[in-house]
Amino acid sequence: MGVDLARLVAVAGMMAAHTLAFTDPPVGAGVTALIDGPPSTLFAVLGGVSVALAARSRLAAGERAAAVRSTLARGLLVAVLGLLIVPIATAVFVVLAPFGVAIMAASVFLLLPTWVVAASALALTALVGSLVATARDRLGVLDGTHSIATLVVDPLGTLQDIVLTGVYPAITWLAYLLIGMLVARALTAARARGRERGALVGLAGFGAVLVALGVGASELGLRLLGDARHPGEPALAREVLLGNGYGSVPSVDPLWQLLAAPHTGTPADIARTVGIALLVIALLSLIVSLLPSRVRRAVEPLRAAGGAPLTIYVVHITLLSGLQSLAAGSASWLADGWIAWALQVAIALGIGALLAGTAARGPLEALIGRCADAAAGLRGTARGTAMGSAEQLDGRG
Repeated sequence: MGVDLARLVAVAGMMAAHTLAFTDPPVGAGVTALIDGPPSTLFAVLGGVSVALAARSRLAAGERAAAVRSTLARGLLVAVLGLLIVPIATAVFVVLAPFGVAIMAASVFLLLPTWVVAASALALTALVGSLVATARDRLGVLDGTHSIATLVVDPLGTLQDIVLTGVYPAITWLAYLLIGMLVARALTAARARGRERGALVGLAGFGAVLVALGVGASELGLRLLGDARHPGEPALAREVLLGNGYGSVPSVDPLWQLLAAPHTGTPADIARTVGIALLVIALLSLIVSLLPSRVRRAVEPLRAAGGAPLTIYVVHITLLSGLQSLAAGSASWLADGWIAWALQVAIALGIGALLAGTAARGPLEALIGRCADAAAGLRGTARGTAMGSAEQLDGRG
């Protein structure tokens, strides 16, 4: 339940990024720091948690190949969905294609020991920011954004954009997914030993440390780069250097890797946003563990909304794009600002209430779950066991 509520926080945060980031007057530095970067990272880390939980029963039953096939199918379907909806999602950069490719890449790590996953996550955290910046410098970027059309016209450029040089490089998201897989393994092991609450407290503490390290490194980078580029203008330096990188820092200078600018994939950016993600997951899970059963039943619509993140995300970007195309002048509040954000959240909660009232899964989650089970090729009782695990990914675990 804590994971589902964290998913709802992630989706609501991305809604805020899409409706509040460019308001006039601006929403303020504090709000911007929370909505520009952390929600998408939380979404990605939870994706890693879901990948690990969905494969758990199959792996325990020795169905290693089935676990990999199921995860590959999930990632492929998410990626294809992303490519298909990009042309109608004019208001935002759609993350689904890189997210799907990252899920496909993460399938291999399901079979590897925890220390290998941890080492890979650490290596990616340290290197991916520089790798993406270098790739952009040498390879350039795709003209526009990837879609099903660019895949047909320029397949190599589209693949490059999705994996390396786009707004959401899949290689950066793989780092987040691996961290989420580690979180899932740690918490399931702690639950088996009856020490889940202690593990959650430790996870929250580790998250706080990561935030402190990311912010501390960023402040050092601001001092070093700001004095050189904007001497005597610290406010301007902060605004320019910590602006949204849309996938990467703008320079291959190693000093830029110290900055925790959103959507850059630098070690500082990953540390800050992953730390926030771990705090959200741990604190919500701790709160849920203390709730009486009647309160849990009362917040079931919230949990159900968080259990359908893909459905709600697609509804959100499609609706928001339509509203931004239609809204003008006095009607701009429908697409931008706090009222627009509240409207999007209300629609998400309405979907959650509908799903909770009918005991149903989100339609996209159900579709992907069925396709993943078909790809796994399960039969008999093994299918029933894995279906319970698959529901973890789709929000009913």
